[in-house]
Amino acid sequence: MPAAGILATKTMENSRFSREYRSKQCLNCGTPLDLEDRYCHYCGQLNSNKKLSFRDFFNEFFGSLFSYDSRLYRTLNTLIFKPGKISSEYIQGKRTKYANPFRFYLSISIIFFLLYGLSSQLNFDDENDIAITNIENKDGERDYSDIKLLSENKLDSLGFLDKSVAKVEIYMAYQHSHHQESTSKALQNLEHHSTFYNKWLYKRAIAAENVIENPYNFTLYAIGKLPFVIFFFIPIFTLILWLTYGRTNYSYMEHLVFAFHSQTMLFFLMNIGLIFKWTTGSNLATNLLLIGYTIYLFQALRKFYKQSIVKTFIKFVFLNVIFVILAITTTGLAVLASFAVY
Repeated sequence: MPAAGILATKTMENSRFSREYRSKQCLNCGTPLDLEDRYCHYCGQLNSNKKLSFRDFFNEFFGSLFSYDSRLYRTLNTLIFKPGKISSEYIQGKRTKYANPFRFYLSISIIFFLLYGLSSQLNFDDENDIAITNIENKDGERDYSDIKLLSENKLDSLGFLDKSVAKVEIYMAYQHSHHQESTSKALQNLEHHSTFYNKWLYKRAIAAENVIENPYNFTLYAIGKLPFVIFFFIPIFTLILWLTYGRTNYSYMEHLVFAFHSQTMLFFLMNIGLIFKWTTGSNLATNLLLIGYTIYLFQALRKFYKQSIVKTFIKFVFLNVIFVILAITTTGLAVLASFAVY
């Protein structure tokens, strides 16, 4: 026998796969097993009672890593070069060779937001310093002298909305000249009731001052909340897909698989665009990739839903209009929600 064959045989004999380490019961789920069973036929765990060694640990680690790496390669390769195919095969039951659509989408989108935050720190600090300097230079121009610091009793004649707006203006004026004062003390000095609503309004006034003085930090904060907004955006977009392609036999969940794959591709291209921006300092690559994505999405819709070019084009235009409206709406809601808790 060749030396390589002898070495492989000895390795197999000394490994956790060896027959001498097999048990008559699965250590994971307790299912009865035969000594011929290398794996539990119920839970799939390796049938071995050998104590875990350093070598076994790393063999299993790299085995799992390369197994996932293989699925990752197939998923990316099919997703990029064969629009719509991965969604079709996944809903047909060919799932083992591909990464889970939701998990894969989540991974790619998280990478994008991490890269975006990092690129903001690396590329825009100088611009941010200039913007802050300009704002600070204009501080003297922001005049709150015409705002009277009225007590709450003097605001009682106003309606709820007018009263709330007046309070925000009063709180901003007061906060502008009393930066270090606590909320409770400020309300006490202004002779306003220390209610939950007044405390919340005062904190929003502080947030408004911070946004005016440094909009860059607020922008980063709002962007950090976008993954949660987009997470809720996809089910709504899937509903539009379901209604648009109502005559197909696809269920809502099958439309959702396509939505996850198409959005994953978008984030993947945006990741590449960010990397090019780091190296070139230009947005040209990002713009070209986004144009390429529109072509990709058209092809994916045509291949997945198997409709004619004319029908696909009409629905493609309609979906893009809806997509833009939803994107603007969700972005606006994200900004408002971010400001509410900033």
